[in-house]
Amino acid sequence: MRRHFEVELKEIQQELLRMGGMAESMLHDAVDSVLNRDGELALAVIQSDDQVNTLENEIEESCIRFIARHQPAASDLRLLSMVFKINHDVERMADKAVNVAQRSLELLEYPPVKPFIDLPRVATIVREMAKDALDAFVNRDAVLAEAVRERDDQVDEIYKHTVQELLLRLSEDSALVRPGISILLLFRHLERIGDLAANISEEVYYLVKGDVLRHT
Repeated sequence: MRRHFEVELKEIQQELLRMGGMAESMLHDAVDSVLNRDGELALAVIQSDDQVNTLENEIEESCIRFIARHQPAASDLRLLSMVFKINHDVERMADKAVNVAQRSLELLEYPPVKPFIDLPRVATIVREMAKDALDAFVNRDAVLAEAVRERDDQVDEIYKHTVQELLLRLSEDSALVRPGISILLLFRHLERIGDLAANISEEVYYLVKGDVLRHT
């Protein structure tokens, strides 16, 4: 019975990782659609969101059935509550990737505003944060979880620098206002993905160590 219990619990975690991989892929393609001004790729990202939403619902239902069937003890119940939270955060990451793709489509209506020097860098950081946060969860790695949270400061700094630079350019050229707003929102979506990855890492750290990182 215990073996069946553990296999079923592992399957739920594997599905969560699968959804995380889908969200990472969506983010990669969304950023590429911006850099390459590729409207078809942006549309593909938007259309793939339904798959993530379906998987989120399936994982949630699996957790509920697991609890009803096995009535897990406190430690396993705590793990499942963590899965619920991470499941929601990963789905929100996918939503933000869709938002990036939507901004990509908006930017196609205008000539390029500026070289996206910081975009590949910040996109790489947040993708790695998302992957490492999920790896930390699977491996119960508190050290990796803490490292993910610390990387969020890098994302915040890039976001602040980009906002300042763009606002300066918009004040100098009113014709850049509309595409500039799309770029600001685009970077905001990426910054939010970093926040979601940091949220997951905080939950993992608490699961492993029993300590709260959020307010430290």
